[in-house]
Amino acid sequence: MIFRSMAVGTTLLIASASIAAPAMASANPETWSWGSIYSADRAGKAKGKVVLDRPGFFVNGKLYDFPGRKGCSWLTFRWVKDKGGKGYKTYRNCSGTTPLKFSFGTGYMLSIEGKMCRGTAKKITGKCSAWEGVWAQGG
Repeated sequence: MIFRSMAVGTTLLIASASIAAPAMASANPETWSWGSIYSADRAGKAKGKVVLDRPGFFVNGKLYDFPGRKGCSWLTFRWVKDKGGKGYKTYRNCSGTTPLKFSFGTGYMLSIEGKMCRGTAKKITGKCSAWEGVWAQGG
C-alpha cells in the first residue's frame, strides 16, 4: 500500500511539472535589438529593444542628445497594428548629457519604424533621418 501511494505521488509530481513547463516558457519573452538611429546631423541617437510579452509588444530604449549641439533630439515611432490601424509615439531629450529612458506598449503589431530629428524644446524643426525599421513580423 505504501509503494502504491508513492507511485501515485510520483505520477502527480511529474504531471504537475509538465503542466508548469509551458507557463515557465512564457517567463522568457522574445527580444529583438534595434538601432542605432541617428538624426541627419548626427547630434541625436536612439537604440533599444522590442520585447514580445503578454499582452503584446513593448518598445524600450534610450534617446541621446549629444553635448555641444544646439537644440533637442526628437524620436518618433509609427507602427501598424495587427487588426488594422496605426499608432504613434514621440519622445524629446534636450539634456545634452543624460540619455532619456523610455518604454511603451504597442499591443500586437505587424511592424514598427522610427525616425530621429532635431528641434527646439517645443517642436521638430528638421534634420530628420529617414524612417528606419525597428521590428517587422517575419524578419
